[in-house]
Amino acid sequence: MKNIYLLLILSILTQLVLAQNKRALLVGISDYQCINKYGGWNNIHGKNDVDLLYPTLKRNGFVVSCISDKGATKAGISKALSVLASQCKVGDIVYLHFSTHGQPFEDYNGDEDDGWDESIVPVDAPIEYTKGKYEGENHLIDDELHKFCTRIRKAIGPKGMLYVVIDACHAGKASMGIEEEVIRGTKAGFTRSGKYYRPQKLEKGNFYNIPSSPSLGKVVFIEACRAYQVNKEIVESGKHYGALSYYINRVLSNHKLTKDTKWIETVCARESRCDPFANLKVTPLQVTFAKV
Repeated sequence: MKNIYLLLILSILTQLVLAQNKRALLVGISDYQCINKYGGWNNIHGKNDVDLLYPTLKRNGFVVSCISDKGATKAGISKALSVLASQCKVGDIVYLHFSTHGQPFEDYNGDEDDGWDESIVPVDAPIEYTKGKYEGENHLIDDELHKFCTRIRKAIGPKGMLYVVIDACHAGKASMGIEEEVIRGTKAGFTRSGKYYRPQKLEKGNFYNIPSSPSLGKVVFIEACRAYQVNKEIVESGKHYGALSYYINRVLSNHKLTKDTKWIETVCARESRCDPFANLKVTPLQVTFAKV
């Protein structure tokens, strides 16, 4: 009889553990020239962000998957997102993080007010459109990212939570300029029509169109900056990091990452004071909530 009770208790405990998992996918690119040195992108330090956040999320109880450099192709990122979505269970907490270049991408389906989608730039996505050679198939545009996010939100259900962090921008420049200054993103929009990209000061974030439904999990998009702003890397202890990534890591080192979004308020509050972490200066954050 004792054995039966013991098995029953173990079964209940197992179900409780499985009822809520913490899962994370970190994507960071440093070497944009490892596959195509003529792709037009300068190297940044996205992999440093991944290396920084990995142990912090592990301490927070997350099962963490990482993709960087040669592995961070459009196919590699898409596969990792698809696998993650298939693993998610009801009630899970999911954290997605992208430390890459970003680029405006000409909108072809008419769902953007300003005529431009936003895109995350995988390592195998050239900066320019070339008819018959490269026509944008390796960019990860916001419409595609939303589809993956919706799959995850369906899997985790209304009791789950999805955090999506975008440490990139779409208003920088493709060259470093000052040697110590590294900017993520480009002013050049990816366009097949020759359309000129002009950043607009819209109140919405870059990844604004987030569907809400009682059957979907909650989601928060945290972006390093708005579409018209520049996202400069910072240097700490001799290493370059995305400012948003570095700042989130500092906060999560002292806060549990749960479904409670107060940790984001801490990031925003400390960022606005721009002082508690010494010389850290962060471009204004864009936080977009989708409530169910």
